Amino acid sequence: MEGAAQEVQREFPRLGPRKLKDENTATRAIVSGDRMEIHVTDDAIGRYFRRYQLGLRFVAHGAKAKTTCEWTGLTSDQLLTLCKRWGFDLMKTPRGPAPSSFHDFFDSKKRRAEAALFVSFCRTLGALPARTGKDAAVRLPCIENGERLCEAFEAFREWAPTSTLTFEHAILLARGVVQAELITLAQCPNCDGAMLVGRIERNQETCGLCRLPTAASS
Repeated sequence: MEGAAQEVQREFPRLGPRKLKDENTATRAIVSGDRMEIHVTDDAIGRYFRRYQLGLRFVAHGAKAKTTCEWTGLTSDQLLTLCKRWGFDLMKTPRGPAPSSFHDFFDSKKRRAEAALFVSFCRTLGALPARTGKDAAVRLPCIENGERLCEAFEAFREWAPTSTLTFEHAILLARGVVQAELITLAQCPNCDGAMLVGRIERNQETCGLCRLPTAASS
């Protein structure tokens, strides 16, 4: 508890020896001298710790610093301090712009099937909102969705440990399906399995696993 008190005092340095109550949350703390008793039922302080925990999960999965800050709300300085404290080297995180093309998910049956599997995990674990569209995609990055996205990615990695799907590509998939302009998740009419459908691709009547090679079907 002492460690938690120190973290809160660093985050809220102006707290004096008084009882605090955030009108918008159910978070309460009693500060007296060097001792702080914290009673967190949810939000302000609880979200503070969840924000940092999510930042560590994003970095551990190989997310870019910009991506981590966008989803967690951490500043670049806060992320740098967090990584130093926990022994992560931000210089080893992927460099360059985040992936933006959906073509990679359709270049083989395996990648298309893995993409559909990951999106299925996202829907099962509630990482994707019910509504789709540009506004929904803009609102997607937040602590709650980030936590569920990590759960979906971790479940996917357990199911497909040899997959080459990166965390940044997983985020691209999630955004794309929520925006629902270039890709979406559909049901294969042949096997009833999930399949990724994209407007950029043709001949997608069935999933990649059901589709027969051209030579064999001719």
